[in-house]
Amino acid sequence: MQKNARKLIAVGDVHGQFDGLVKILRHAGLIDTGHHWIGGHSRLVQIGDILDRGPFSLQVDSLLDRLQTEAAMSGGEVVRLIGNHELELMMENYVISEFQREQAVQIRKKLIGQTLAGDLKAAYAYKDFLFTHAGVTRKLFRIFKLQLEEPNAANLAILINLIFKESIKHSFFKHPIFNVSLSRKGPDRFGGIFWEDLEDLVESYPKGSPIWQIFGHTPVDAVVIDRLMNMIALDVGMHRKLQYVEINDQGIPTVKNV
Repeated sequence: MQKNARKLIAVGDVHGQFDGLVKILRHAGLIDTGHHWIGGHSRLVQIGDILDRGPFSLQVDSLLDRLQTEAAMSGGEVVRLIGNHELELMMENYVISEFQREQAVQIRKKLIGQTLAGDLKAAYAYKDFLFTHAGVTRKLFRIFKLQLEEPNAANLAILINLIFKESIKHSFFKHPIFNVSLSRKGPDRFGGIFWEDLEDLVESYPKGSPIWQIFGHTPVDAVVIDRLMNMIALDVGMHRKLQYVEINDQGIPTVKNV
């Protein structure tokens, strides 16, 4: 890959699958055999849920930490989003975590510090693409539009990240972005950006929206690029399939198989 090539690589839920993530990043031309950044000005967006289930959650975390620093030094960018597994730790709900309590407390402290420093985010925008862990429902769009003069992807990401950072700072999780849907045994018909299932998201989201949504969270058999709904579902389960999405400089998404 040429040093100054520009593209965006979007990767779904990792859940401790270190080897799978490395294979994807090497296939995408972002890292070398020593796991160092060679992606130049490219962007990597990881959609959240690096923790739990798989055996190497902390190794994945360390790798992404280092790549975030190396990419920035090369004019690239590594964007790390918060998934529901990270969020539950941050909310001190340790039941969902596979870590022992003492370790979970330390991970929580690290996650909060990285969020307040801006290294971990709840949303990211690139061109007309809006990245969150589980997607933005129609209900949330309506709420956000009340606060935004121009509700494009970039402004939505800025607003979501502001809400999220302030919520973390004050340990106050009452905003609808934190809702848990009925399908996930929560109290709300539709969930927020961390706890919304694909079926409900599709039902709630207007067709033909000018904003593309890219998300993980809900397992799918293969990466889905739905051009009618303007949605891309990424969570193929890295333990069973290695796929990712590449978006070129013209904003065209393509599914890549490793």
